[in-house]
Amino acid sequence: MKILRRHFIGNGTSITYPHCNGFLPGGRKMVYQKNLGGETRRLFVLDLETLESTPLPMIVPPDPSVRAGISFDIALRSPRIAVIAHRIAWTLDLDRPEAGWRQVYASPEGAKQQDLPSITPDGCRLLTGETRAGSHAAVEIDLATLETRTLFEHAWYANHFHYCPHDPSWIGYSHEGPAETTLDRCWAWHPRHAPQGRCVFDQFSAAEDRARPLNAGHERWCFHDASAYVVAYAVSPGGRRGLYEIFADGRAPRLLRESNTAWHCNMDASGRIAVVDTSAAWDSSPASPDEHRAGVAAHLKADRERLPNLSDVVLLDLETGEDLPVARVTRTRHPWHPHPALSPDGRWLAYNDAAPARQGAWLIEIATT
Repeated sequence: MKILRRHFIGNGTSITYPHCNGFLPGGRKMVYQKNLGGETRRLFVLDLETLESTPLPMIVPPDPSVRAGISFDIALRSPRIAVIAHRIAWTLDLDRPEAGWRQVYASPEGAKQQDLPSITPDGCRLLTGETRAGSHAAVEIDLATLETRTLFEHAWYANHFHYCPHDPSWIGYSHEGPAETTLDRCWAWHPRHAPQGRCVFDQFSAAEDRARPLNAGHERWCFHDASAYVVAYAVSPGGRRGLYEIFADGRAPRLLRESNTAWHCNMDASGRIAVVDTSAAWDSSPASPDEHRAGVAAHLKADRERLPNLSDVVLLDLETGEDLPVARVTRTRHPWHPHPALSPDGRWLAYNDAAPARQGAWLIEIATT
């Protein structure tokens, strides 16, 4: 693996959340957002060959007082983007942006949409989380008819709903809460195989010592299998910490790469090349106990006091065991987590950096063979 070129996209720019897709079909363009000041944000399309950017139409909210945060997901095989903005779901066809944004769903009175959308690979259905009185629900919208249906809901805080790219009949989601005390983080739903949803990562049995379970999260469902990559965090009281693959069909979890510092993860379409960012300096060999404790303490202090902290962005070849440190960045609160993302073809890597001199997103062209 090697780096071919680096490009700073610009001050105030950021990429989408790790389990969303920011790349257009074909892998030659990507979408990013830019903070134009205050609560004003705009989406841009970046041509990955020419590095030229084109603005997308602004989203005009029906109520300008509602927070303007933008989260987006692009269909893998259709040039359609889905956005949650101003607590409303919108779509735009990227091959004809002049047609403008289409409002496809607004939550009813007493409910509120969560921030992260998911769109099927064919661009025909949209998934959004909805917080209701006494429950948290997954709502699916048919983008042809705008008919909606509640797929399932839980009394506990369920979020991070996203279609599995390999098989979108599977929906991955999270039991949200502090990693140290939420020990059934990773769930999946299927209309036939798991109509009530089920936990797909036994964080006790995967640990070396069942009395000290893994603390896991930041899962991203895969392109190559009905599976997800998930991180057993540095705060896990026991081992083995690192990057795991977990499966919808009940196969046992497998440790892909041991690490005491992995934090977020992503992968290419083959699943062979992964990328992580870290909660402390990258440990190509697991850190010593003293280094581990110091890294955890610094990470928790940064989270608790909303302070800047370092994070490394690292490419992993899961077949050969090679790792390639790409960058050491500064991370603060959202949207300034690194949140690295690989294009499905594995040619491009994007991530965020909160370093004051250049607070924005980076694009890296890579060769993985």
